[in-house]
Amino acid sequence: MTSKELKKKTVRSPYPLPTKFPTPLEQKAYKTYNWFENTLWPVKPLPFVATTVALAATLHYKYPENAILDVLPKFSSEAAEIVKASLVAAIGTYASVFTLRKLLKYFYFSYKGFLFDNPKKPSLKTKIWGVSHEIVFEIVRHILSFSPPILESCDALLPNLPVPILSDTVKEYLDSAKCVLTDQEYETILKQSQSFLENEGKKLQRYATLYSLFTDNYVTSFWQKYAYLYGRYPLLINSSVAHVDLLRDKEATRAHRAARVTWIEVMSHLAVDRQQYKPLGDGLVCTRHYKNMYAVTRVPGMEIDELKLHGVQKHIVVVLRGKFYKVHVVDDKNNIYSVEQLTKIFHEMISRDEKEEGIIGKVAALTLDNRDSWHKNRQKYFLGNKKNAEILKEIESAVFFFTLDEDEDYGYDPEKPEILNNFLKNALSGDGTNRWADKSLNYICSKNARCGGTTEHSIADGAEFDHIMENFVYVDIEILKYKSVEEQMKMAVMGENEKNSLKLATPLTFEIPDEEMLSEIERCYDNHQKSKDDLDLYALAFRDFGKGRIKKCGVSPDAFIQMAIQLANYRDQGQFVMTYEPASVRFYANSRTETLRTVNTHSCAFVEAMLNENETKEAKIALLKKACETHVLRNKNVMIGKGVDRHLFVLYILSKGVGIQSSFLENYISQKWKLSTSHVSVPNVTNQCDEDTDPNDTWLGACFGAVAADGYGICYRFGGNHGIFANVTSYHSAKNTDSTRFAKLLSESFHELSNLFV
Repeated sequence: MTSKELKKKTVRSPYPLPTKFPTPLEQKAYKTYNWFENTLWPVKPLPFVATTVALAATLHYKYPENAILDVLPKFSSEAAEIVKASLVAAIGTYASVFTLRKLLKYFYFSYKGFLFDNPKKPSLKTKIWGVSHEIVFEIVRHILSFSPPILESCDALLPNLPVPILSDTVKEYLDSAKCVLTDQEYETILKQSQSFLENEGKKLQRYATLYSLFTDNYVTSFWQKYAYLYGRYPLLINSSVAHVDLLRDKEATRAHRAARVTWIEVMSHLAVDRQQYKPLGDGLVCTRHYKNMYAVTRVPGMEIDELKLHGVQKHIVVVLRGKFYKVHVVDDKNNIYSVEQLTKIFHEMISRDEKEEGIIGKVAALTLDNRDSWHKNRQKYFLGNKKNAEILKEIESAVFFFTLDEDEDYGYDPEKPEILNNFLKNALSGDGTNRWADKSLNYICSKNARCGGTTEHSIADGAEFDHIMENFVYVDIEILKYKSVEEQMKMAVMGENEKNSLKLATPLTFEIPDEEMLSEIERCYDNHQKSKDDLDLYALAFRDFGKGRIKKCGVSPDAFIQMAIQLANYRDQGQFVMTYEPASVRFYANSRTETLRTVNTHSCAFVEAMLNENETKEAKIALLKKACETHVLRNKNVMIGKGVDRHLFVLYILSKGVGIQSSFLENYISQKWKLSTSHVSVPNVTNQCDEDTDPNDTWLGACFGAVAADGYGICYRFGGNHGIFANVTSYHSAKNTDSTRFAKLLSESFHELSNLFV
């Protein structure tokens, strides 16, 4: 983009920025309207009603005698006759809408052939699909007052996730497993798979197929319940995902940065509730889980947790130096506080210089416990105490939980990588006192105004997080212009009138009923310190090149990174291991993720060639391209519902439910993901953010704990065309892993693969 083009670039918020908070009546009104909008789309409610009224009037006044009305009872009251004609008109009008929606669902939204076509030479089917799309949408645009879909308009039009053919799933699984199992292990599972296909597999497949007929997605309910909510382990490190901000943020005071985060996320919260987020792909992908992002709590249970959605809320809860505060985001007249007003509120709260001393300042550590133990303590010390129950309600219903961290050494310095390591590690683990792990979103703001956050993973997946984060970055950089630090400091000063008009932060002080609660807090805090100390994290900020150079190599950037990870891991561990990469199945209704199994015969052949000094560069290039092509093809197959792992996972859950023993499924489920990887798309979900004009406007990425105790977790993203950010985690307690060592090998692999094309 040229400088002239940059000057002409239109800066427009990705969602409306209201100044008033909706009243309960307004909330009911827009939710009702959105329900009609989503039920009728692509027809708008107003033309639907107008058509219905016109048809009813025609039936009643112009054609009172017709075949349809004649079969219905006649009424002596004209009012009753009008109602009858109106009902017939409404049914007739909706029948047309229903037919149109079914055509869209089973033709436009169900077609996936374009994924496998050459964009420059699409197939005849894709051409027909594209032309039909244009014709249909032009018709509805001009005749039916078509408008772009709101967030969930197309959700009911997405196809149901298909149940793959069982033999295909088993074959794909065996192809991947062969590369990571010993000959004896492979021979065992091969025999088990043959018996599975001939015996219990047939019955379990029938159950899965039957279940799929009564739900839009045969995986999601099982996955959310058994992969997440049944988990009894602590959430931080083990399940939650963390992120941090940009390479170099604009200069800001802590109060002002906290105010910006709060204001932006309140705007985002309202936009999601109003369904004013623009759906990705013009509605081609699932948007059902966005509503889980804000004001949601994972409530601990004795055996299984539950997600509790609190709807649109007017406050956040902040923890500062061990003390909890309720911060209102609106005034008594429902006016949403501006960034300037919130800056004053945060500054006043910080200036109190209050601190919760002793164990009581560690009360949040209780949420870091095993879920069953936290359930018991929550019942006993919070729900069983009137004052604590009120505070708990404030926390769990808050838009998000906000930590004002006392650390002032967060950020990025290429000369001091330990600073970024500390930044990301703290975002992921907290200090044992400053995360409410149950909350869907925890944000942090350090003393030097660097920001990050932690997301509870059961609520949604990376795609939703990425979209939320991209909008956040864009609004923070492009919409809210930063003033100088001096102006921010002046902004924070509160006049006498403001002291009376603004709602200042309200302290929330827990009661400690007995020594047993103090003992439990200390136990949870100490256990978390052990987990935090065991976490080994290295944040690799690779600045030598980015996506641009990889594209010039003629391979998929994501596949390039995955092959580099395979090469680094083989050099680190001396073997191929099961590797997890989440892949999108969001073309289907109510979808979460599927596993893209990175390891296959082609990826292994490439790695072995790279380790062979006698292999030619030409052969290595050919093998890399073949491995990348295979990776891309497997990804596309996963995107159309032909994944392996969710299918086998559902069959395993069903086998337990109906009491069918399967040695094949037991063997499958016991295998560990030694490499767990994830590609973060921000800020390229909607391509709003430009990371190349100013490289400092580049997001540093996210991280998560390694899934296997003796494995690695790798969360990576491209920093435009100028960098790759890969955050590596493992555990000090594992003798075979070292995150710093792996990051060094990964950096070398990036160069080694790139140098093949020099």
